[in-house]
Amino acid sequence: MITPARITLSIALACALIGCKSGGGSSSDSGLSLSGQLSIPVNTVTDSDVNDSLATYASNNDPSTPQSIPNRVTVHGFASAVPTFAAASDSGDYERFNNDADEDDYFSVSLQAGQKITLQVVDYEGNNTGSAYSGDLDLYLFKPPLETSILSSLNESEFEEIIVPADGEYLINVYAYSGISKYVLRIQPADTSITSASNSNSLTPFVLDQAIVQWKDNSSAANAKALSGIKASAETHSRALGTTRLNADHYSSEYPAKVKMARIQAAALTPLQAFNPELARARQTLIDIKRLNEREDVEFAEPNYIRHALRTPNDPLYRNQYHYNDINLPQAWDITTGSRAGGGNVIVAVLDTGVFLAHPDLSNQLVSGYDFISDKTNANDGNGIDSNPDDPGDSTQRGGSSWHGTHVSGTVAAETNNNTGGAGVSWSAKIMPVRVLGIQGGESSDIIQGIRYAAGLSNNSGTVPNQKADIINMSLGSYGASTAEQNAITAARNAGVIIVAAAGNDGSSELSYPASYNGVISVSAIGPDGNIAYYSNSGSKIDVAAPGGDLTADRNADGQSDGVLSTSVNDASGARVASYYLEQGTSMATPHVAGVLALMKAVNPNLTPVQVDNALAAGELTDQSGRNNEFGYGVINAYKAVVAAQNIGGTSSSTPVLESSPNSLSLGTDDSANFIVSNANQDSTDPMITSVTDDASWLTVSSSSVDANGLGSYNVTLDRTNLIDGIYDATITVTPDSGYPLSISVTMQVGEVVSGGGMTQQYILLLDADSENEDVVAETQSDSNGNYKFTDLKPGRYIINAGSDIDVDLLICQSGETCGAYPSLGAEQIIELTDTDRANVDFVISVIGGFNSNAASVQSRPITNNNAEESNGTEEDNSKQSVHSIAN
Repeated sequence: MITPARITLSIALACALIGCKSGGGSSSDSGLSLSGQLSIPVNTVTDSDVNDSLATYASNNDPSTPQSIPNRVTVHGFASAVPTFAAASDSGDYERFNNDADEDDYFSVSLQAGQKITLQVVDYEGNNTGSAYSGDLDLYLFKPPLETSILSSLNESEFEEIIVPADGEYLINVYAYSGISKYVLRIQPADTSITSASNSNSLTPFVLDQAIVQWKDNSSAANAKALSGIKASAETHSRALGTTRLNADHYSSEYPAKVKMARIQAAALTPLQAFNPELARARQTLIDIKRLNEREDVEFAEPNYIRHALRTPNDPLYRNQYHYNDINLPQAWDITTGSRAGGGNVIVAVLDTGVFLAHPDLSNQLVSGYDFISDKTNANDGNGIDSNPDDPGDSTQRGGSSWHGTHVSGTVAAETNNNTGGAGVSWSAKIMPVRVLGIQGGESSDIIQGIRYAAGLSNNSGTVPNQKADIINMSLGSYGASTAEQNAITAARNAGVIIVAAAGNDGSSELSYPASYNGVISVSAIGPDGNIAYYSNSGSKIDVAAPGGDLTADRNADGQSDGVLSTSVNDASGARVASYYLEQGTSMATPHVAGVLALMKAVNPNLTPVQVDNALAAGELTDQSGRNNEFGYGVINAYKAVVAAQNIGGTSSSTPVLESSPNSLSLGTDDSANFIVSNANQDSTDPMITSVTDDASWLTVSSSSVDANGLGSYNVTLDRTNLIDGIYDATITVTPDSGYPLSISVTMQVGEVVSGGGMTQQYILLLDADSENEDVVAETQSDSNGNYKFTDLKPGRYIINAGSDIDVDLLICQSGETCGAYPSLGAEQIIELTDTDRANVDFVISVIGGFNSNAASVQSRPITNNNAEESNGTEEDNSKQSVHSIAN
């Protein structure tokens, strides 16, 4: 990049006063001319309200009137939390936001699940960009106009990232948190293997105007000063955060605090408040949490997520089922029914809605637990946390409660072989009921306390169980990672507790928490045919699968749906009556795994979480070998698991090589294509193709001409019915009986996809190739079609550079700006003018930054402007004549 060259703005100001016509222009009566056209890569878009007053303008500051963009695009833009006050240009006449802030940019776009949205904060505070400005921008994603869930990336860094959770119409919001910065926003193709990055808060509910805050060590000087005069107790105190007042339930660093935020309402509504008040509160909650993270006395702050019991609706499209025989439980019971070797009991803590303690199939299976629901209204029992984990119901309506914890507990360890009700996986295990879910779900802060209690660690109840749990079952979850939850899980695992959680019931690959935390066994659900359940989540964090039930099926023709049968409650009369219900979900699959783990701990009480992980990865606990994103390491096999617990061992496998021709398919608007699968290793025996699958509902693969092993030609056909316009990607997976699977990428188009291709105002600099510093000889501007022209030039040797100046800092070719050179950036050529004009000097400009590979080619070339001359071809050429320099 090239260093700035500040010169007088008098010529440009004169042009602005008299009015200048746009680019191109007529030639002069004397001297030579040099002209050409700039072009920009397809799907490159400029923020419609950049700071450059000469750029085409359309406000995108209001979510009700967003800027429409394609679903694969690079946007370079400008945002500011404060006015620029002409800090770089020294004249507000050329700046749109000299006296006003450009706090929000809203973009409307049709997105597909798995697409990645990245935001580069070009002038991020602390980066040495050479710009006069610095700032911090945040990235938000939400669905208009009524949904209030918000997805955010609140990194304290140059790059922000969000993974799109589902197909749909969205609003992308670039918000100026502080300062002033350019940005590069990129939307990349959908990738079904992609999952939400840990720095992305998902479209998941959290408590508005609340945060979970971990205070720093009370002994630290900074925190001691902040806590001056405040007792480390449960008393409520207030602290200021700008226009926000904070009320924390405690200031001890022993465990995270729940902090409530109260704000002073401004006189006028912001556009977002007018558009959707609850969404504005949600975003402000996240902004306040980010500000909390900047405080010296705060270790971390994060949303107080609302967790829900993982259940699925009785949708007719769902197809799945479960049975104890599917995981070889009878064979395992021949070895153990759960009595702990050496005496005592294996204890499974069920963190859920609590348990109906009087249920006859559970009452003899329980040890003492706790109720950690702190919100009295959510608790539905008239108080906050207490020592009674009895489930009063999670609905105020008769017959409306889920009795979710009671159902889960029965699967783990209902009393068995007692001529009453059903059986549990581990007959002799004991249940520790820990109540964390209420009428509105559960808060992260309460779940954290429940985890710590079950693991025998300090918590806000002031008590711990007589014997900590061996296993924690969490059939609950939602999206959005929590550092506080991860820390609690890590502490519990370090205490020797094995933790199991449900993967989620959205049929997606997005990461669900707590299942996706490190140290947690994530459980997906299978149906009666052994395939993944239609509702089950999948993805890179799945560890194991188990039966989850299918209420839409009756495959065994017994007259009732094939759900998971377990203990429950009938409260239709207004009184709780013990009962048994059929349910489905990964919530039902998870206690199968927890019960099997209890059987393993029964035969090997010293079994550790690491040993379980190793055995699972080695294929010793499941029917399958290897791993995929649906089943993890396979479907749990109770018999194999118990044997493995008695004597942990290892396994190994081998691999061949497949290839396809072509190796990828780009169909565009075509409806079909074909590919050929062959064995690339001629020295090996051809493998048997066991399956050819794809990950898109619109794609069908069928064999065309294959041999006995399945090698040969396959047809691909597309069905675009009900798909929104856009570019779609999919992956075909060919799996052999030995060797690695083969992946073939497929791309196709639906509808008339909106193309970017529009460029903002470009400034073209003509450089003297023979001067020591390649001095700027002249500057001109492009018209709306990218045409430019220099006139009244002397014979000589020249170099041409061009770029935008969306923040009006008088520099082109910075990161976040467009940049180009003739004939290409990084491979500039000298243009020799002798005695004739030169035309068709065309070249491409592109956005620098946002992972652009061209960024590395911008060279360091200091430019002086002492010899700059006017280009007199048009009056427009003079509007910012010789003002710009190439950034270095």
